This record gives sequence, C-alpha cells and structure tokens, in this order.
Amino acid sequence: MAQDAENARILAHARRAGIVLGALLTAGTLGYVSLEGWPWLDALYMTVITLTTIGFGETHPLSDAGRVFTMALIFVGAGNLAYTLGGTTHFFASGGLDAWRRRRRMTRTLASISGHTIVCGCGRLGGAVAGALVKQGAQVVVIDRSPHALARFLGDSPGAAFVEGDASEDEVLKRAGIERARALVAALNDDASNVFLTLTARVLKADLAIYGKADDPATLLKLERAGANVQFSPALVAGQRVAHQIMRPQLTEVVAFSAGAEADDLGIEEVTLAQLRRPVGAPLGGTPVWGRPDLMVLGVRRPDGTLLFPPRSEHALAAGERVLVMGRLADLGAALGADVLAPE
Repeated sequence: MAQDAENARILAHARRAGIVLGALLTAGTLGYVSLEGWPWLDALYMTVITLTTIGFGETHPLSDAGRVFTMALIFVGAGNLAYTLGGTTHFFASGGLDAWRRRRRMTRTLASISGHTIVCGCGRLGGAVAGALVKQGAQVVVIDRSPHALARFLGDSPGAAFVEGDASEDEVLKRAGIERARALVAALNDDASNVFLTLTARVLKADLAIYGKADDPATLLKLERAGANVQFSPALVAGQRVAHQIMRPQLTEVVAFSAGAEADDLGIEEVTLAQLRRPVGAPLGGTPVWGRPDLMVLGVRRPDGTLLFPPRSEHALAAGERVLVMGRLADLGAALGADVLAPE
C-alpha cells in the first residue's frame, strides 16, 4: 500500500509539472499572439525565454500592453516554473528516480513470481525463516508494515521480494501473489493477528500450506481450526530441542548437523514420485535413490502425514507419497537429475 501511494505521489507530481508547464507555455504564446499579433513560433520563443529568465532581447518591440503582460508572465509563470522544476530536481537528486525504478521492478517481480513462500512478519522469527529460505534458493516474498523492519531484512538479503503493508488485508496478500504461492508463514507479533491472517489466507487459497506461529501454546488449537496445516510455538520447539539435546545428544547432533550451515549441502529431502520418475505402484527398491552408498532412504511419508519406517525395498509407492532421503544435494541431483530439487 505504501509503495502504491509513493508511486501515485510521484506520478501525480509529474502530471502537475507537465500541466503547469503546458499551461504556462500555452497562455504565454496565446497572449503574445493576441496582444502583439506575432507569429506562433515567435510568440512561443518569447514565452520560453521569459519563463526561463534567460535575458535575451525582445523578439519584436513590445507595446505597453505587451510589456505589462510580460511582467505578469514573469511574476506568475517564473515562480510556478521554478517551484515545479525545483521539485523535479529534488526528486532526481535525492535518488527518487532509482527508488521509483526499484518499485517498478518489484511490481513486475510480484506479478510474475510463482511457487513461492510468503513470510508475514519480518521480526526475529519471520526474518530468520525468510533468510534461511533465501539462502536455500527458495523464492520468498516478505510482508511487513514496518519499512524499518523490511530495510533491516533486505540489508541481509538484498534483492528479496517484499510488500510493505498489513498482511491481514486481502489486497496486500494478493499483491504478494498468494494465488500462486506454495506456502505462507504467519509470523506476526501477536497470536490474534496470526489466527486472523490464517483465516484470510485460507479463504484466498484453499490448498495453500500455512504455517502458523503461536507465542501462547493455547493458541495452537485455534490456528488449527483457522486452517493452519502446521502450528508451532517457538517456546515449545526450543524446549523440545533442548530436552532432546539433553536426553539424546548424539541423535540431536546428527539431525542438527544435517540441517545446519556447517553441513554445507547435506540435508534431508522429500522426493516425490514425479521426481523419482517412477509410476504409482513401483517398488521402493527400484528407485534411483535406493541402495546408493552416498544416499540414505530414511522412510516414506504417506499423504495423511504418517511415516513408514523402516522403509522396505518391496514397498509399492502410492500416489502422494514422498520418500525421505538423506544425503548431499549434489549426490541426490546426480541420482535424479539436476532440476529435481527445484520448488514445485
């Protein structure tokens, strides 16, 4: 909304400048033609040198009426022209043209982006989620009403797409391309806003994957009822992580290593049947990820969310199932093809 308002303000100033300049040139030209009977080109020339105060001599000798008209044109016209040109000069000198071009590019980007994740709220959690997604090469659009929060995020992730505005408003979500998005993260500052945002997003796109944050664990059920596919409380997640670290330190370190920056490109990926290039009913043991020394098949996630573990080579893959594979992205890409890990 703020970007639209700024673009509208710039265009309005440009229109005003054009109207004022055109009106002054027209009035001056008509005045000299009617009062002095000059040719149109001479009248326009005299108007231009009068408004710009260049100081050239008169095109033709002026009558008393022509001199009075010239003085009026100087006082009225030159002042308005100086104000208009001053505003235009300030616009260019202050980087307004570059900012306007950036906003135009962002508008085009938002109009064409697809399969992206919308992160609503650019605070500590939202900024961390968006930054991690950007580092992994995912397409992200960040929404926040605070220009300072957006500037802080863009300082760490330059070039990321963003929308300044209230994420709970339909128009703002539509500008972020919610109809073409694959997921949305509701990470606003208060739970009530996240519940309302979840409801709004679910109405706008029924099959959107929504991740809802709740500071109060009691809000998790409300987020689920509002339509969030995944509900999480940062406090609970952190608490469970610390508890696992205490009780099962070795396992926790392996999982953390596979998801952390120190693992380079090591990770756990969900691979679909289409990415495996196998039809429904194909045995798991016949897929290109099974039996490789550089990849580990951890399990199969069914469409209802349940996990088949341990995986068996004779398991017949069903529609909607995803194979969980651990390994380096380069090795997985070599097994399946370089483009298989692109966002769906």
